[in-house]
Amino acid sequence: MPIQDYHFQDRIFFAREVDVITPEDAREWATRLKEAAAQSPVPIVALVDALGVSRVSVGAHDIFSKASYTRNVKRVVVATNVVVSGSASNISLLGKRNQTEVFRTLEEARQHAESLVVQPGTGELNTT
Repeated sequence: MPIQDYHFQDRIFFAREVDVITPEDAREWATRLKEAAAQSPVPIVALVDALGVSRVSVGAHDIFSKASYTRNVKRVVVATNVVVSGSASNISLLGKRNQTEVFRTLEEARQHAESLVVQPGTGELNTT
């Protein structure tokens, strides 16, 4: 499965992506993100480890960008490799403005995600 290791803890929704990401994979991720956000009484942050991704299909771009509008999601933080950094940037540009941030290492992305969950903010301006 290209998206794995899903877990939601301490207001951070985490998933690891590998190989080729299809629209079906992106839909599953978006559904799980929406479920996690709905469970939380406060805004959450999505953290994605995309370091193992070789390609993101065009259809998945659209789904990921629309998921950036998910209600109660403060930000989407992505660790990505050089091969798919252009895809991550495109998804960021297509999605909600300033909602997706891209980092080169998982450690940098994780630290940023953790800093975001302690910052005040409602996330209520997001809509599905």
